[in-house]
Amino acid sequence: MSVHTTGQRAVDAPFGPPPTAPAEARPAADGPPVRISVDNNHCELYGICQQEAPEVFHLGEDGRLRYTPAPAGAHTPAVRQAARCCPMQAITLTQLAQVTQEPK
Repeated sequence: MSVHTTGQRAVDAPFGPPPTAPAEARPAADGPPVRISVDNNHCELYGICQQEAPEVFHLGEDGRLRYTPAPAGAHTPAVRQAARCCPMQAITLTQLAQVTQEPK
């Protein structure tokens, strides 16, 4: 353990980079919209996806995972993090084509 000083107090911290901020503390950056698919044969309901993107994933009291299949682009960074963190790699993301309107 190393000791980092912050202001007037010392804090014990493990070696290595500081931990990242929780998802709700990170600034949200819109990303391209994605479609979510969860393989129920691989999902073990650990709930890490819900921790990373609570606006999109919800583990119900009945033990079933519910999620928004095509969340808004504002949720894309959190959804990508949820897919990366899934220990069973049960979450598949497909990037949706962005529709642009040409000026008239």
